[in-house]
Amino acid sequence: MLLAVVTGAIALFAGLIFLHAGYSKFRHSADYIDIMAAYLGRPVKSWTVTTVGTTEMVLALALLVPATRSIAALGCSFLLVMYAGFMWRQIQAGRKDLRCGCSGPAAETRIGPELVLRNLLVAAPLLGVAAQSPSLNSMAIISLGTALGLFLVLIYLSTDQIIANRQRLVGWSQ
Repeated sequence: MLLAVVTGAIALFAGLIFLHAGYSKFRHSADYIDIMAAYLGRPVKSWTVTTVGTTEMVLALALLVPATRSIAALGCSFLLVMYAGFMWRQIQAGRKDLRCGCSGPAAETRIGPELVLRNLLVAAPLLGVAAQSPSLNSMAIISLGTALGLFLVLIYLSTDQIIANRQRLVGWSQ
């Protein structure tokens, strides 16, 4: 029972993050063109941003369906590791000035080691979700999983704000 609650919570948590990220890219694709171009080190078109956003939204919705949860969790984990790799590459090149884009196009959070670590920490439990077999659960398990998932979202958002504040205080984003 506990495993089903935790699996559902992680799926909801990641689903909400990916839904927000995808919708943001889909809705404000022009604002992400420069961000994605900087990560990739080459120009990108608006349709590329829209495609990435659409992919993130599809993965988010697939995480919420038990029959597609495993493959969606693998896809989300892959994207998070890939994003972490892109960030790490830019950090190693000395590009600390790049906006993350994680919290929306207007956020001032810059890439940094803490964001790389955060992405990897979110990707790891998704691999555990991918390893679980889909199951239909009771209303109690679904309710507990939803509550825990929303709590994880609050922790994620709080961590995001702590990272942004730390960057401002130490001058990382200047």
